[in-house]
Amino acid sequence: MNSTCESIEESKATRSDFKTALITFKSFFPLFLSHHPRCTHFKGHTLNVGRIKLCIGCFIGYPSALLGILLINILDLRSIISLQAFLNIGILLTLFFFLSFTGLTKIKIVKIAQKFLIGIGASFLFWGIWDQPISFNERYFTFTFVFGFILSFLNLYHIYGFYSNCHNCEIPFGWYICEGFESIRVNFERNNIKNIFKYFETFNKKIIQKKKIKLKKNL
Repeated sequence: MNSTCESIEESKATRSDFKTALITFKSFFPLFLSHHPRCTHFKGHTLNVGRIKLCIGCFIGYPSALLGILLINILDLRSIISLQAFLNIGILLTLFFFLSFTGLTKIKIVKIAQKFLIGIGASFLFWGIWDQPISFNERYFTFTFVFGFILSFLNLYHIYGFYSNCHNCEIPFGWYICEGFESIRVNFERNNIKNIFKYFETFNKKIIQKKKIKLKKNL
């Protein structure tokens, strides 16, 4: 037993920083696909494909946008539908984002439909902007500005949602014990990597203490 432990410690000591960083990166692979912890608070945000969990927003929204862009071009809808109609349809469909504030997207099928419609809306917006009778530089600037704003807004909203869910959890940011990060912690252990989530322990305890103080004040 001692010899096994010694060999493990020796392998960690001789492992290069680059290899350690690479193995740490690979240990996070489940999160790269789901983009959300595997816990009950985020179960409505992912699709189950066998044992793999995929982020609904990314694996429905982005592919539907790319598919829409291709189909619009292949079906030659650009010669049938006016540019103004492209813009109107695009704006209308992307406004389905605001369903998120109604609570309806807690129903998974509604969330899937929402992301699909937003993706299709983005494809209409793309052609509505790209086919404008202006110079290439103007089109490129407009496209970059509009889609840069949309993607930034969506990502900030998702970051806030992630933070809000973790903050309101029974073990706020207790990722060192949270069930949602168990598969990553298993990867850490399997690959002899320090559990970096342990750094959240102090943060977790401070938030719990603040919540207790706030609760006492409100009593």
